[in-house]
Amino acid sequence: MLAKLNDEQERFLAALQGVADEETLYQLQVQYVGKKGSITGLSKKLGKLTVDERKAFGAELNRVKKAVQAALEARKQELQEAARLRDLARVEDLTMPAKRSPQGSLHPIRIATRALVDTFRRMGFDLAEGPHVEHVNFNFDALNFQPDHPARDMQDTFVIDDRRGSDDLVLRTHTSPVQIRTMARLRRLGQRPPVRIIAPGTVFRCDDDATHSPMFHQIEGLFVDRGVTMADLKATMIQFTAAFFGRSLGIRLRPSYFPFVEPGAELDMQCPFCERARGTTCSVCKGTAWIELGGSGMVHPAVLEAVGIDPEEYSGWAFGFGIDRMAMLMYQIPDLRQMFDGDVRFLRGFSS
Repeated sequence: MLAKLNDEQERFLAALQGVADEETLYQLQVQYVGKKGSITGLSKKLGKLTVDERKAFGAELNRVKKAVQAALEARKQELQEAARLRDLARVEDLTMPAKRSPQGSLHPIRIATRALVDTFRRMGFDLAEGPHVEHVNFNFDALNFQPDHPARDMQDTFVIDDRRGSDDLVLRTHTSPVQIRTMARLRRLGQRPPVRIIAPGTVFRCDDDATHSPMFHQIEGLFVDRGVTMADLKATMIQFTAAFFGRSLGIRLRPSYFPFVEPGAELDMQCPFCERARGTTCSVCKGTAWIELGGSGMVHPAVLEAVGIDPEEYSGWAFGFGIDRMAMLMYQIPDLRQMFDGDVRFLRGFSS
């Protein structure tokens, strides 16, 4: 029995010399001194020995077990120290440029929105925002939309079911409610005009084709003060187009009707892309030399009265146009739906 115990110890020490990692060391520990290890198993044969033999063998078995455990611990320390030295010897070239993580790009509508906001801010306009779910008072009533106006029909407007059976909440159909909220806030605070804001944001209507989407984006501007006229509106639009497109462009106002302005006008700008045509018909303006931006006009007196501003003392103008359309013009995008399909191949074509 003693000879067999010494043989197991010798085999263990020989195997220990070839251990190169802690996982192999653990497997060696299990093999020899684990619950079913070869050295541990010898203790089960103590019952077959005489009292004197059992005493001598038990003492030797305990000695071997302690020697094996000590050897295992010593080898473990050696392996950990070697790993530490290897880590200390590792060299990293900190002068090499780091690998850049893949980066996405801004959506074309976000790019256009930022460019528009930056342009108007440089012209002295403040940024104003409002909720997507709007009360009909802000979305229609205070903007002089009559109760029977077609824009209030459910085929044109998304009505919100508020579980009370009421139809006084809608998804806003334009960003004009932000104008009402801004002017009404002045009254609550006991302040007076001037008001000079732009209101970009998402709006919702029941449209869906190549040039319309149920969800799209608008930007509106409002300026209210004493003595404001249509001439101020036109001058502001001339300044805006020059700043946005980098050169002076003509502006024209065509008479049109909108419930919240009087007089109202369609706002057109001279096509900034005709020079690219080089003798051929411009694909953007189709050879007309003008591009329609959106609606505009002098704020209707009823709108000013709805927010507590005296139309006899103050006047103002407002305009609004589609950011999506502006992005289509900037990047020559033929179909509005491409911007909402989520096709990564399309979106990769734009830089932030």
